[in-house]
Amino acid sequence: MGMTHPLPHKLYAYVDESGRDTAGRLFVVSVLLLAEERDALLQRLEALEARSGKHNTKWQKTRHSYRQAYMEAIRDLPLLQQTLFFDVLQPTSDYMALTALTTARAIQRKVHAPYKVTVFVDGLRRHEVPLFSKGLRRLQIQTRKVRGVRREENNAFIRLADALCGLVRDAEEQQTWARAMLTVLQQRGLVTRL
Repeated sequence: MGMTHPLPHKLYAYVDESGRDTAGRLFVVSVLLLAEERDALLQRLEALEARSGKHNTKWQKTRHSYRQAYMEAIRDLPLLQQTLFFDVLQPTSDYMALTALTTARAIQRKVHAPYKVTVFVDGLRRHEVPLFSKGLRRLQIQTRKVRGVRREENNAFIRLADALCGLVRDAEEQQTWARAMLTVLQQRGLVTRL
């Protein structure tokens, strides 16, 4: 009988970025990494979106009070322990390379066992997928699949990555409540800056 090797863990990465509109002055990338908690989390996130009033709208189009209610609910969700990562990157225009780099760093930070990751990137166009995939492989990331997510396909996971980008951006722009919330999320082990 031959030796059996454990199957690689299935990992899912949901990636968003913010800051292209600043011409590279401020560029934030967020990554939500999920494994077996993924199925249990989806309905809970959708319920939090509904309860907070945020619903399925993107961060920039959501009222401030709904943003706060949503992040307060996220803060109290233990399933999100060690799942959210972000980085604020130096002024640049090489958005795709930095998004791939941040995604790779988040995966390397979380995973220490064999894995295969499926990566969903908000707004990644079909012709950009091979370039993004190549960037991840160059950084030693074992992908199962990489795909872009169009606006009409986004789900609660992509919207959570979007919300983290928005929160970080608001904190970087010196919004007091955002800075305080980001600090609490980091202290509780939900969010990690890379």
